[in-house]
Amino acid sequence: MERRHRVFVPLLALGVLTLHAPPRLQAAPADMTRDEILDLAASGVGYSYWWGNGCWRTDGTQHGSCSGSCPDCTHSGSYGADCSGFAAKVWQVPSPSPVSTCAHPYSTLDFTCDEIWWDPISRDALQRGDAASYRSGGCPGSGGHIVIFERGDPWGSMWTYEARGCSTGIVHNSRTLSSDYRAIRRRQLVAGCTDADGDGWCAPDDCNDAAPRVYPGAAETCGNGRDDDCDGLTDEDCGCTDADGDTVCPPDDCDDADAAIRPGAAETCRDGRDEDCDGLTDEDCACPDEDGDGWCPPEDCHDGDPWTHPGAPEGCGDERDDDCDGLTDEDCGCTDRDGDGWCAGEDCDDGDPGAHPSGGETCGNGRDDDCDGLTDETCGCTDRDGDTYCPPADCYDEDPAIHPNARPVCRPGRDDDCDTILDLDEPPCRAAVDEGGGCGCAPGGDNASLLLAVLGTVWAGARRRRPRPPAGDSRARSATPLNDRRATGR
Repeated sequence: MERRHRVFVPLLALGVLTLHAPPRLQAAPADMTRDEILDLAASGVGYSYWWGNGCWRTDGTQHGSCSGSCPDCTHSGSYGADCSGFAAKVWQVPSPSPVSTCAHPYSTLDFTCDEIWWDPISRDALQRGDAASYRSGGCPGSGGHIVIFERGDPWGSMWTYEARGCSTGIVHNSRTLSSDYRAIRRRQLVAGCTDADGDGWCAPDDCNDAAPRVYPGAAETCGNGRDDDCDGLTDEDCGCTDADGDTVCPPDDCDDADAAIRPGAAETCRDGRDEDCDGLTDEDCACPDEDGDGWCPPEDCHDGDPWTHPGAPEGCGDERDDDCDGLTDEDCGCTDRDGDGWCAGEDCDDGDPGAHPSGGETCGNGRDDDCDGLTDETCGCTDRDGDTYCPPADCYDEDPAIHPNARPVCRPGRDDDCDTILDLDEPPCRAAVDEGGGCGCAPGGDNASLLLAVLGTVWAGARRRRPRPPAGDSRARSATPLNDRRATGR
């Protein structure tokens, strides 16, 4: 508590004061809330400066005007106020009175050097609706100023309501105050709201009434991802770069290219993104996340493995789609010649984009489309000889060496590759026979005399080629005539 000063003033000045002031012994201010104080202050903004007076209208009309330099200034109109007249009317001291009733009960000498209906407080303790006043040269001094505090740093930039001077009038502005100002608080303040965290601010002005360090005017703490001063911005005084304009900077903003992604944003279900930057995806959507990786089916293509989910790193060589993009080991630097997303080793035919481990089986084409070592395995056919080919593609399903794509072994009377051409008429076998130098023995022959007889017939001009049956002729795919035939009788 500051020491009270006994003040002696000239009779002329005393006469001026008593001209405006009602007897203080009869004065009694009413209880007020901080909201009521600031509402009265806001209603005076826009009215002119009027030396030695204090009144305005609540409808915002008839502002009046001021010219010259104070205190030798000229006011015109019926309404206006100087700084102490404005503060007294806002605080409704010494007694309740309509703002439109002109009065000037106190000067900055009273507000700075005495305690009448107010008490001095620590400047650090300034709250909305409190005031700060000073006297030039101390008490009693000469001249001074008083402002109504709204929010901000009591020792730095703050927002105030005040009658600032003839050229500006009553304003709501941001400013700083010298260390000569002392903080004062009106008596008979009552709580008009619940201040749950005891920081002197109530909701909705206090944007987080459970955090005592969060309130309008609080210092912004950099990097905590919170709006400490309740101005709708986060870390705005920290010099960070907010590329997407969502008021949150990295690293708190986990995607600074998307304004919809920031701490505190609502989680959009099933989009596979972490909108609120908490490291989880769709965590508020009540979807079944069995492996606890923050992803739910169908986005999580394997909900029993926490290492498999959209965005997971691709584990090279594990033959799994770790990042659920439909590809396997696509980031491992392998060569994918056919562009189907699979590399040689896993892709059993890297020259055919239709053949890869995730491909579907095409029935009847005689190929292993899904690279599982089987052909047409999902087509319901019967492969009796286990060569992975089924009839009719397999023209002799009793011998695993006979099937489409088999290499002819150049034996007479056989069609090993099921192309309806006997092996000895195939280019590889004809070359082998011609290169034999007339010995009559083709590679793989099981009977030299039998082959000599055949070749003798050819050289004698009686070589006969078995005619190719017409397309669709059942004899072309018959098992017994083609593959169980004996050379005798030909």
